[in-house]
Amino acid sequence: MSQSILENQYLYLYNYLNNHQLNEEIQALINEKNFFNRDNWLKGLAICDKVLNSDMAIEDIKQLYLKLYDKNSNLYFSSRLNQVDYDFWFKKSEEINDHFLKCNFSRAYAERDYMLETARRPYRNREKERECLLKGIEMGDAACMAIQGYNLYFAMRREKEDKEQGLKLILKSKELGYERADNFLVNITYYTEKNNTKILSAIEEFNNTRKEEAEKAHHLLGEFYLYKEENLQKAKEILEEGIKNNCPYSKYLMGITILNDRISDYNKSKGIELLEDAYNYGVIYAANGLGRYYSYTQDENKSIEKSIFWHEKAHLYYFEDSMIELARIYLYDETVKDEEKGTIYLNWAEKEGNARAMSEKAYIILSEEQPNVEKAKELLEKASELGDSYAPYRLGLMYESGNFGDPDYYKAFELYKLAADRGHIYGIELVGHYYRVGITKAEEADPEKAINYLNMAIEKGSDYAKVELAICYEVGFGVEKDNQKAYDLFKAAAENGYAYAYNKVGYYEEDGILGEKNLERAFESFQKAAQLDDLEGVYNVGRSYKYAIGVVENPELALENYKKAAEYSYGDALIELALSYESEYGGLEFDAQKIMDYMTRAAEQGYSFAQYKVGYYYYYGLTEKDFEKALEWLHRSYERGYPYAALLLGDYYLYNDAGEENPQYDKAFDYYKTAELQGVVSEGLGICYEYGIGTEENSSQAFKYYTLGAEEGYTAAKYRLGSAYKFGVGTDENQVEAFKWLLQAAEEGNTYASFYTAMMLLEGEGTNQDLEKGISTLTQVADEGHADAQFELGNCYLIGKGVLEDNVTAMMWYQKAAENGHEQAGKIVGKRKNKWKLF
Repeated sequence: MSQSILENQYLYLYNYLNNHQLNEEIQALINEKNFFNRDNWLKGLAICDKVLNSDMAIEDIKQLYLKLYDKNSNLYFSSRLNQVDYDFWFKKSEEINDHFLKCNFSRAYAERDYMLETARRPYRNREKERECLLKGIEMGDAACMAIQGYNLYFAMRREKEDKEQGLKLILKSKELGYERADNFLVNITYYTEKNNTKILSAIEEFNNTRKEEAEKAHHLLGEFYLYKEENLQKAKEILEEGIKNNCPYSKYLMGITILNDRISDYNKSKGIELLEDAYNYGVIYAANGLGRYYSYTQDENKSIEKSIFWHEKAHLYYFEDSMIELARIYLYDETVKDEEKGTIYLNWAEKEGNARAMSEKAYIILSEEQPNVEKAKELLEKASELGDSYAPYRLGLMYESGNFGDPDYYKAFELYKLAADRGHIYGIELVGHYYRVGITKAEEADPEKAINYLNMAIEKGSDYAKVELAICYEVGFGVEKDNQKAYDLFKAAAENGYAYAYNKVGYYEEDGILGEKNLERAFESFQKAAQLDDLEGVYNVGRSYKYAIGVVENPELALENYKKAAEYSYGDALIELALSYESEYGGLEFDAQKIMDYMTRAAEQGYSFAQYKVGYYYYYGLTEKDFEKALEWLHRSYERGYPYAALLLGDYYLYNDAGEENPQYDKAFDYYKTAELQGVVSEGLGICYEYGIGTEENSSQAFKYYTLGAEEGYTAAKYRLGSAYKFGVGTDENQVEAFKWLLQAAEEGNTYASFYTAMMLLEGEGTNQDLEKGISTLTQVADEGHADAQFELGNCYLIGKGVLEDNVTAMMWYQKAAENGHEQAGKIVGKRKNKWKLF
């Protein structure tokens, strides 16, 4: 074991002291009032030791002994000692304290408590601390009363909260004349009073009763202006005054404020200097502040090595947050990763009853491939009971995600609210979100509370809350609708690297929501989102290359980005790839299996369009024709409100495409009506009204929906509308309008429309007669097996209309028409078949 240099110094001082001159030495030290001088402090300790081991009266050194522990001077002396010297110093201090206790000096119990509470490892002893305080109170010591009263008031040092008894002890301490009792009382006012005027009055009253400037609570007044009034200039002036008077807490506050970029008058080196000095004067959490700064800063001072150095110093004094930070560094920082060491620090902190350590262990457990959910829950619940703010938030996520059974959104909200009440930014964010959308339904939303919580989170720097508030401005939820404010919030979040916000900014530029479109800026925003590995951003870059959004079309890059996003199962990218294979985009070969696979993956994620397409593929036999699977996927899409799924389901029942023996035609109407309510109309609804399928016959309604369907571009609807005009269904006959719509349907491949168009050309109905074109069109339709066209073409050949008269050819077409079930043709050729049905 190495020799203690301090021990040698101490023994020299002890032996040098002359018993006959001790009174003079004691008075000289007390008069000098400088126990931050390390020589004076050590000499004072040696004098106390000498007197206690002599025949001198203990009363002569009580004042000197108390000075050794005043204003953290003992910590200033010991903070820079190596461990060997510290061991000697602490044991010698305990030995001297024991002497005072044997002499029934009750105040020595308070100093022993202070020694143990501020001790380095392994000397702190919470049970012994409490024992000292209670013994001191039993002996009537005012200092012990004040300290234990403060512990009870704020439930410190594992005491159960008892504000009434705590305050009673502190007031008794003041009554007995304890010089520091007012310090405890002003702190209670500062940390519990909600009225800033009353807080300020209490601090000023305290300061006005202090005789010396150094005794004033500069740090508390500075903290008041820094955090409660947010008057940085005033705070700076007061803290500077405290620093002049060597107030270590003022140094800490100024230093940490500089490093947090709240005061720009000083450079970072000044902030570091102030925190180092505060630590040397016994403000142990200044070491934690330095450790955090070196770890989290993004400036040139970032240093994991220095972070570890300062966190080790704080850890040496049992500062629990530094234990957690050291655990996190060793567990997660790749430059120094040491999971074994990290786990040791985490276990130390948990053993100390640190709630954050429990939450961190739960986080690690939940990150495992097969997490022990119950163990994580147990840790989080314990951490939450101890007041941790993260634990209720994380428990809320677990209830929301259904880790304990079915998702419990009310329980999740309750826990988020608790986290928010404790100031956790994620809890505040999610309470704001829940108030925006409702816990389980929109009726539970609360616009005013949503806006309040989101603003609270924004004040804490939340980009998530900026996005949420932007959405409120987009729709006018709790605020007046304002797309400019929404855009500004999205942009502010994007500039902080929030990927989703980059996409939103891109959409604003793409769609020209605030005025003119700016596709180049849209593409830039999508690119920035993609550079953050955001899948929506990657997809949007692909979309931009496909549709030339702010960039020249580039099929290769479009498909490359789609595939990149699809690798991580991003739904929109899967859909685009399926459609690209379907349309053979970018040189891709049509691949039915890939189309089905990509679209099915998207459908399984709940994309209603993809579910519709998969149903459509099974309906028409892309890879296999399977009406059962088609109906399953179409129903899933329909249940999600996709109108085209409703339309195809209507077709299924109206046209009985599956060939059911007992078709359920009437079911079609409700599906068509559902689609119509969303603005999607084909010919189906009109047919239902025309023929009374699932509803009462109503020719005017039929005409209305044929018109709507035709205007939407549905070919069959155009045919039906043309027929309605031709035969006066729900409207007056109008052969010109009939020909217009029938021609459009014919040009789009509708055989029935082609037949009527041919007949109108032959007769000159609704258009100029054109026998050549009429015969050509009629022949084309007849070749496709249309019985009426075959019969009419036979008539043309029989009488020589538009063609040379030819009985043989006429009989040939009659024969074909008869074979296809045309009744009149059958009579002519002596055959009869069942009449062809429209549906």
